[in-house]
Amino acid sequence: MNVICIMLDSLRTDYVGAYMNGKAHAKTPNMDRFAEEAVVFDKAYAGSFPTLPCRRDLFTGRWGHPFNTWDEMERDIPTLAAKLRSQGYTTGLVFDTPMFMTQGNHLDRGFGSIEWIRGQGGEPWISDGFADIRLPAAESKVKAGTKRYLMNQTRRQFESDYLGPRVITEAVHWLEKNYQQEQFFLWIDSWDPHEPWDPPQYYVDLYDPGYEGEEVIYPWYGFSKDIMSEKELNHVKALYAGEVTMVDRWLGRLFETIELTGLKENTLVMLMSDHGHYFGDHGLQGKPWGDLGQLYEPMAHLVMMVQHPEAKPGRSSGLVQPVDFFPTVCALAGIEPPAGLQGHSFAAQLRGEGEGSRQYAITGRNLDDSWGTVPATITDGEWSLIYWPNKDLQYKSPPVRTEAYSNIGMPERRVEELFYLPDDPGQQKNVLTEHPEEAKRLHAALLQLIAEAGVEPELAATYQRPPGDNYHLS
Repeated sequence: MNVICIMLDSLRTDYVGAYMNGKAHAKTPNMDRFAEEAVVFDKAYAGSFPTLPCRRDLFTGRWGHPFNTWDEMERDIPTLAAKLRSQGYTTGLVFDTPMFMTQGNHLDRGFGSIEWIRGQGGEPWISDGFADIRLPAAESKVKAGTKRYLMNQTRRQFESDYLGPRVITEAVHWLEKNYQQEQFFLWIDSWDPHEPWDPPQYYVDLYDPGYEGEEVIYPWYGFSKDIMSEKELNHVKALYAGEVTMVDRWLGRLFETIELTGLKENTLVMLMSDHGHYFGDHGLQGKPWGDLGQLYEPMAHLVMMVQHPEAKPGRSSGLVQPVDFFPTVCALAGIEPPAGLQGHSFAAQLRGEGEGSRQYAITGRNLDDSWGTVPATITDGEWSLIYWPNKDLQYKSPPVRTEAYSNIGMPERRVEELFYLPDDPGQQKNVLTEHPEEAKRLHAALLQLIAEAGVEPELAATYQRPPGDNYHLS
């Protein structure tokens, strides 16, 4: 069995037609066609948040939250790529997500070939000279890396020169070279549709034709109203939707290559996202931390759909998380999993044999994360609890990133919230007071994870207070 994983960073479920009965905020015909022959997981949730922590979960089958988030991936624990390579798999990594290589995180460990598409975010690539670069919006609205990013894109001439298309093109080239290997593992990591959002104009015109004004292609994180006007926010959504559609167009070429080479007959293909992004949801923009770090559904709910020769296409309502991928691949490939995996295989769900064994999905970030604490979210698919492990927000070092707009200093926001998703999918009504027993049950699941993950006692102690204990406000 071959394995292909396609990671699309920051892709929201409500921008994919397969998750919205064709009424998504973006046109995604190729993803939708893929979904027709896949198992679509309706309740896939992020685990360790955000980008790098999610990949650690995927690559190790172990929880990073709550003790390892943006730290480098440990060298002494097995990785999926290394395990498959030891079993004779040809392994390849194609990516443009900059922190794979720029921060020494060892996420490339186990891959026999690596193709890095340069130029994303504020990566220092082409030049230090920005004399000819004009920002598309006021400097107070866009992140500091915007000018560097635009400098990195000065060589573009055609849509095929954009970063997302280049990632998919290199993945196609890899498959053309390796499709006849006895067995292979290819990880495709596209930072698009992560910001900055600057797809070709014809994609933007699909969603906001005739717009005149500033284009906030890389907004600061915080309250959306502090950063941009409502008109600008609507255009930001159009920029994002355009980027989603551009990525979808190129995914079509990848899917055609998989079919043309006969790989569908013996290959697991997973398409997923690592987290979402806020566009004014709950008044928030981006992926805020600190007091604005609540992980609501638009952030925690993942796109995840899987094609496999043994799979029975359809929908699955069972809970799944990134940490479950490693044991699933082992189960389907007939490989003995390494000791210490903490995920739950969803192989049975792919075969249509029930909805799996996961009762709760937990999403969170390290309490001592120097990027800023965010609370944990625990859900059983119906009830969703947002729990603050440390309402004093005391961490060992100051945040390494300073946003233009404050993300801390609002203790009134550090209170638990409980939502009943079937009646309140937008999470507008906090019902913790009315249903404390549900909050207690979900909190108990978080405590169980803390115990199983071997969290240091000092850190684990901060998770013990029951939901609704607002000691910091007294």
